[in-house]
Amino acid sequence: MRDMPVTILGFGMMGRARNAAYANVAKYYGDTPINPVIKQAFVLPNEAESAKKLGWDVNLDMMDAIRSDKSEYVDICLPNALHYSATMAALDAKKHVFCEKPLAISVDEAREMTEAAEARPGLLNSVNYIYRRCPANVFARQIVQENWFGKLLEARSYYNQSWGGPNTGGGWRFDAKAGGGTLGDLGSHALDMLYFVTGLRPSEVVATQVAHVKERMFSVTKEDGSTAREPRKIEVDDGTRVVYNLPNGGIGSLECTRNAWGTENTQGYEFYFENGAIRWCYDDVNYLEVYESGMRARGWRRVLCNQGGFAYCHFAGGHMDGYRDFLTSQCYENMRAIEGMDAIAPIATFREAYEVERTMEAIRRSFRERRWVKLEEIH
Repeated sequence: MRDMPVTILGFGMMGRARNAAYANVAKYYGDTPINPVIKQAFVLPNEAESAKKLGWDVNLDMMDAIRSDKSEYVDICLPNALHYSATMAALDAKKHVFCEKPLAISVDEAREMTEAAEARPGLLNSVNYIYRRCPANVFARQIVQENWFGKLLEARSYYNQSWGGPNTGGGWRFDAKAGGGTLGDLGSHALDMLYFVTGLRPSEVVATQVAHVKERMFSVTKEDGSTAREPRKIEVDDGTRVVYNLPNGGIGSLECTRNAWGTENTQGYEFYFENGAIRWCYDDVNYLEVYESGMRARGWRRVLCNQGGFAYCHFAGGHMDGYRDFLTSQCYENMRAIEGMDAIAPIATFREAYEVERTMEAIRRSFRERRWVKLEEIH
């Protein structure tokens, strides 16, 4: 095992979560070929003291932090609008790149990032579609690959939260130039799960989107350095609904919203095949429900998935896994990928994240133009 120096960009929730994950990779996985060690971080000036308490070597210049010889690996935990510039700089500096999802704020940026990464085959390009690390989803993928139930006929995916009501102020997630709305934030995960589990992507979509709150109060910095709050029109979605066709002849739907009271981080799917079905919900994250039509006593079976051949590291059977475990396992898979080792379950590459961006662009175009959009139209 060798140490790999890491630079983290960003001190939000995700940056702090990654801090814990990297520290646990070698503790969880004694067979990891690489022990990732945070050597440097880019944060905003008002975050510097808090970041230093984590033991980070703080750099207030993002590009200097990326290009510094203090690290070999750049972890991008920044608002979506900064993913492109940070990634391109990191690849130019010959650094491995782990980027938060969605990959970019436009399909054009995502395509350029993907092409740049693929032009540097010795470097990691990985995107944090973290729910690939849930053992229940790894098991679901295995069921499909082993063709337990035949052709996928119908699919339903959802990702709902409840924090985006009228009393929520503006921020980068509600800024069309900085974020991707609810579709980019939540729907991207659901689209990746569809592909990860079933191997299928929508071939044609029709969609509607809504901004329930038309105007939000944003904090702005004035020329004299003072701050104030001012209203701004919202141009991204609070909620999205999609119906799609699949290339195998199946059909599906997707819903995502930040206005579903009673949900906190409720995502999941229901996949119905010719001879059975599977369903999963993050609210019950360690279990996959399986329905086999050929059983004489029909009914859903609730299968505990944090043990067995489809599980990541666990300390004893039946002890539940959670988000921090999944993130540690994602960082572990990144280390294995750098060394050219097989994955327990595939990471999301830039290419796969670009395909998610293509689908999201088709969804947005469908809403703008009020028509079905074929994925072949989006490049």
